[in-house]
Amino acid sequence: MKKLLIVAVVASLFSLSSFAEDKSDGCGLGWQVTKKLSLVATTTRGTTNSVVPNTFGMTSGTLGCTRHSIVKNDAAPLYFAEANYENLVVEMALGQGEYLNGFAATMGCDSTSFSKAVQSNYHSIIKSENTTPAQLLKAARSYCTRV
Repeated sequence: MKKLLIVAVVASLFSLSSFAEDKSDGCGLGWQVTKKLSLVATTTRGTTNSVVPNTFGMTSGTLGCTRHSIVKNDAAPLYFAEANYENLVVEMALGQGEYLNGFAATMGCDSTSFSKAVQSNYHSIIKSENTTPAQLLKAARSYCTRV
């Protein structure tokens, strides 16, 4: 009797899950393998995505994934630093300027405190003439006080 009850419960769980709506994120290698909305396809996607996680797709915006907001948040300040690097370096040394205020704005920083902080710590941000815009952004971010 016990075995029959266990079999009945397990069978009902499988039958209920086959009618359940697939609520997965629609992203990752698993969705590239199969897009069907069936129990077998869902299991295949889950297995594939557990072996090859979605993190690559979320950071790169590939495999049907949207880029994660953390990655998007770095795009504008990095682009700004790359496009205005020479002006930023000069204005960081001065502790003021239009480019420096714009850079602070792209990171969501208070421009007044940011300008003072980067001027005071200029040599720890710009360590050499070979400092890249990405290195500048990484170092300057630590002096950002969010607005």
